[in-house]
Amino acid sequence: MSNRANPLFWSFSLGAWFGVRVRMSWLMPLVLIWFLYEFKLQLGAAIGAVLVLSVLLHEMGHIFAARAVDGSGDEILIWPLGGLAFVDHAATPRAQFVTATGGPLVNLLLCGLCLAVFFNSGHVAAALNPLYLPVSAERFGENGLAIDLALVAFSLNWMMLLINLVPVYPLDGGQMLRGWLTARLGAPLATEVSIRIAFIAGVVLAVLGMLVFKHVLLLGIAFLILLLAMQESFQLQAGESFDDSFMGYDFSQGYTSLEQSDRSKAQPRPGLMARWLEARRAEKQRRLDAQQQQVEQRLDEILAKVHDQGIGSLTPAERKLLNRASDRFKGKGTSGS
Repeated sequence: MSNRANPLFWSFSLGAWFGVRVRMSWLMPLVLIWFLYEFKLQLGAAIGAVLVLSVLLHEMGHIFAARAVDGSGDEILIWPLGGLAFVDHAATPRAQFVTATGGPLVNLLLCGLCLAVFFNSGHVAAALNPLYLPVSAERFGENGLAIDLALVAFSLNWMMLLINLVPVYPLDGGQMLRGWLTARLGAPLATEVSIRIAFIAGVVLAVLGMLVFKHVLLLGIAFLILLLAMQESFQLQAGESFDDSFMGYDFSQGYTSLEQSDRSKAQPRPGLMARWLEARRAEKQRRLDAQQQQVEQRLDEILAKVHDQGIGSLTPAERKLLNRASDRFKGKGTSGS
């Protein structure tokens, strides 16, 4: 794990599960103690146990999804605001999207396993509110320990599912959005758009958490989104600056360009819309080039057929394509004369 020097990632081992090393943040026991204080002994212990198990299975979902698309993953960190699966997947939008969906699919499956108990509980409307727990500390276990545990499991996994589907980085929905944007805009522009969306969503969630719902969970999620979005933004800016220049000067032209540095001004970086339009133009040109390559390959096959079997062996469609190519060639020759 590359971030072990960071105190936020200090942790202790919980062993290896299915070839995956599982670690728990040193902050997590403090959260579990707070559960015991806030929700009393029985309900607090149930919430802590179900949450840890659900987070572990969620992150396992990411690991196995990454492996399914020829990626890898061998370590999970469980910490107060969820979990982190350290995975490597192929550098393709599809692999990124599939890896991100693995976790929410596990939460959806766990909700499905508790569905019968959920519908028979009489708390259907309230339990669909991700900020509400349909079991109280005073009445926990009255309906049977297994039933109340299933209600807690449904509520926590429903909350995790909805939160992770919010399309902001670093949540799973944001990873899916980035994969979708990468396929259309390219990785650098998709990353920048995702970071901007995350900043806006983090501020909105923080305001809602403080002023509207007054809920510590929303504040925690908002803090996580803003913190990691800022880290991603700093890394993106640092990567661009070190790739392009050092101490503000571009050495890519060689030392002789020092003579021109005081006379030439750096060109302003194109805006987000300009880069989006350029990405669209590049994608359109790529499709045109691919189509042209397919046509040329088809023409080569037709000419080879004429050489081997004669012009009479061509189908009407092949004749039409050959005539169109011949007319285009003649037109180019006439215009150039």
